[in-house]
Order: sequence, then C-alpha cells, then structure tokens
Amino acid sequence: MRQLIAAAAITMLSGCASPPTVGEAVPAPSKRLLAYQVEDKGNDAAVTVVREGAFQGGQCFFALYVDGKLVARLDNNEKARFYLKPGRRLIGVGTDPQGLGNCSGNSAFRKELATWVQPGESQTFRISFLPMLDIRASSY
Repeated sequence: MRQLIAAAAITMLSGCASPPTVGEAVPAPSKRLLAYQVEDKGNDAAVTVVREGAFQGGQCFFALYVDGKLVARLDNNEKARFYLKPGRRLIGVGTDPQGLGNCSGNSAFRKELATWVQPGESQTFRISFLPMLDIRASSY
C-alpha cells in the first residue's frame, strides 16, 4: 500500500515539474529538422523553439512551422534552432502531418504568432500543451 501511495504522489508532483530551459532541452535529431539549418553569419537571426514535456499529446511529435512551411517535428523536451532572414515571420505549431494512429490529428490546426527578427538577434519560443497546444515567446 505504501508503494502505491508513493507512486501516486510522485505522479502528481511530476505534473508540477518546471519546464526545461533552453540549456536543459535536448536538441532534436537532424533527421527531424527540415529547413533553415544553415546560418548566414551576421545576416540571419537565430530562432530557438523549445517543446515542453506533456502528459497529453506526449507520445506524439508536434509540427513546427515558419511562414506556413513545415520546418521540424519536435518530441517532448526537445529544442530546435533555425536561422531566419530578417523581417516579419510567423512561427507556428500544430499536429504532426506525418503522425499515425492517435497522433494523426487534424493536420490543418495550427497555433501561430508573428514576430519581427533582426540580423544577429536571438529569439526563443516555447511550445506547451496546457490546456491546449500553444506557442509563446520565452525568456528562458
């Protein structure tokens, strides 16, 4: 009985765990990074996206988009860096268009936000799934 209570307590507390910082997140494998991986030093902006771990949707990749183009497929606690030309960009997240079974949701759904990027600038965004799929600017 004690083991059951301990397991339940750990499970409940793990939901309160803090999300990974950029330094703690694991880089996504190169096979799931599909675009904007080559930097034009001094002319591009670096945009990093961190996916937080999640119980809901946790077994599925999330698709990451830049200006409507699929650029990566991220798993829990992964990050990806992209090198973008200056200007207004739409950074978005949605269900994985390559997902199968339970992960084959509505691939037309996306949550997007607009940002302006400048040469040499770094911006960070965070994907979360509480209570719904979301992407926001982040300082950590």
